Amino acid sequence: MRSVAALLLAASACSDPERPSYYTSLVDAGYSDAGGIRPPDAGPPAEDAGGLCGNQVIPVILERPNVYFVMDRSGSMALPVDLHDRYTTARLAIADVLRAIGHRIAYGAAVLPAFRNPDYCATGEQVFATTQGDPLAADRTQNGPTLQTFLRLLSGYSPSGNTPIAATLVTLTPTLLALPGRTVVILATDGGPNCNSEARCGPERCILNIEGARSNDVVCAGDFNCCDPENLRDGPRMCVDEAEAVAALETLADGGVSTYVVGLPGSSVYADVLNRFAQAGGTARPSTPSYYATADRAELTDALRGIIGSVAISCDVLLDAEPPARSLVNVYFDQRVVPHNESDGWSWIGESALRIQGARCDELKSGDVARVQVVSGCETIVE
Repeated sequence: MRSVAALLLAASACSDPERPSYYTSLVDAGYSDAGGIRPPDAGPPAEDAGGLCGNQVIPVILERPNVYFVMDRSGSMALPVDLHDRYTTARLAIADVLRAIGHRIAYGAAVLPAFRNPDYCATGEQVFATTQGDPLAADRTQNGPTLQTFLRLLSGYSPSGNTPIAATLVTLTPTLLALPGRTVVILATDGGPNCNSEARCGPERCILNIEGARSNDVVCAGDFNCCDPENLRDGPRMCVDEAEAVAALETLADGGVSTYVVGLPGSSVYADVLNRFAQAGGTARPSTPSYYATADRAELTDALRGIIGSVAISCDVLLDAEPPARSLVNVYFDQRVVPHNESDGWSWIGESALRIQGARCDELKSGDVARVQVVSGCETIVE
């Protein structure tokens, strides 16, 4: 069980272990939701409690893992998807997710290839050092200052060049391994890795041949191998550089940094490569494909939300102190009570530990829940 720390903030607790008579009378009158009902003579709950029932609040403090985006901005990312190019679509999807879940994580980013470099294979560069996300805001449609800076820096890049995934991962490895706490990488790409001048391949593993490239009188098709240096001087740099990238991903995984692979629209021709990337990164999905394949902004947003939600949000909650009476504890998602239910609600898994279960756990991990609170002082709502 991955523990989640919690801090017990006690206002004046109910002295009577039974449900307050004021609460009972309201329930008898037809009010079945605990929200907003508490005895008038009790001390006020902590500020975070809002209108929740009870006056002893245990606000959940979720650990903040590091989520590091490695974004492909190669030339093919200029191709359209939905209303934008692929790079802009990826940036907008990331913005959607970070507005919802960014307060639960620290995040950073690198792009590849590097910008303003005459070498189309220039090793990628960090554009935003890993920083804790903005605090939870009442209006999650707005960007906080950290997210504003993050998105502004990403928007300063445009699609151009090739895809030096292996060299970029090798360069980033010391930075990623040095981050405190849990770190995961999200590698978002629409194509195969290349840029290794030492690589050699046949036409079946030559990106120029795979994509049917043409240049003047040269047609990369059939047995004509455009990655052969005798045919094109820089041809070897266009071989699928799979082995080097897999080795870099395995090095990160061995150091405790997992890599989630997101195939952006247009990446399906390299599905076999991206499957091996996911396996090497330690995040292969149980279904096919092993990586997260996406075809548009909606699918990309869903994939990112699922990945970050699974990393940042745990359905197991450990409390720093045992509540005075377990029968007077309720769990809330924002202002909605979650009933005690072992299959689709919450249940105790220890003297000071509980677990969110079933569809409620799925809802929590989706990022749609802004705040989880455990409140003591009113009889547990059971479903």
